[in-house]
Amino acid sequence: MDRPVPDYVYKIAVTPPPNPLPHSLPMSELDQEDGFIHLSNATQIPITASLFFPSYTTLYLLRVSSVVAREEGPVFKWLDEGQTGCIHLYGANGVKGEFGRLGLGTVVGVRLWKRSEGKGWDDKRTIDSLHGWLKDSE
Repeated sequence: MDRPVPDYVYKIAVTPPPNPLPHSLPMSELDQEDGFIHLSNATQIPITASLFFPSYTTLYLLRVSSVVAREEGPVFKWLDEGQTGCIHLYGANGVKGEFGRLGLGTVVGVRLWKRSEGKGWDDKRTIDSLHGWLKDSE
């Protein structure tokens, strides 16, 4: 049985999103190549950041409402049935190359996240600097 999708999932970006948010944000090159939008749950964010963004000291976290996103018809699928916190967003048919939308309405929060030089994204102080902002639901 698949793991339930949390109310909030997160997209990591290396540049700030436009302000105000457009209806649809541009897709990352990786998402375009892989055919889906890479997202993480709250507990996976420090792990994903450490694995894929180790050279960055500043990241932007986009909180995505899975509830709002699903109202538009896209499909969320866990990588490895949810063993990790990696979740992918597809279009309504749930196939690669069809995309759900991230942007105004689906992105419900943005947070600048910094780490000190020499500290990892999974360092307790780095995680604690978010002051509980990462959460799966209210």
